[in-house]
Amino acid sequence: MTLQLTPGLEQRLEHLAAQTHRSPDELAQEAIDLYLQRVELLTTEVREAEEEADREGWLTSEEVLQRIQTRFQKSA
Repeated sequence: MTLQLTPGLEQRLEHLAAQTHRSPDELAQEAIDLYLQRVELLTTEVREAEEEADREGWLTSEEVLQRIQTRFQKSA
C-alpha cells in the first residue's frame, strides 16, 4: 500500500520520527492503528446507543420538533 501525505504532514512525521528515534513507517502504522481503534470503538458505541434508543422508544430530534410544532399549532 502506498500512502500519499501532504508535504507538511510528511515533514511533521519525519521530524517526530527523528525525535523519537523511530522510523516514519513505524510511526505512521502506529498512528493509523490508533485511529482505527478509536473509529471502531466509536462506531460500536453509536450502534449500541442507537439500539438502546430503539428499545427504549427515544424520540429523534425530528420527532421532538414535530411534537413541539403540533403543540404550538393546537394552542394557537
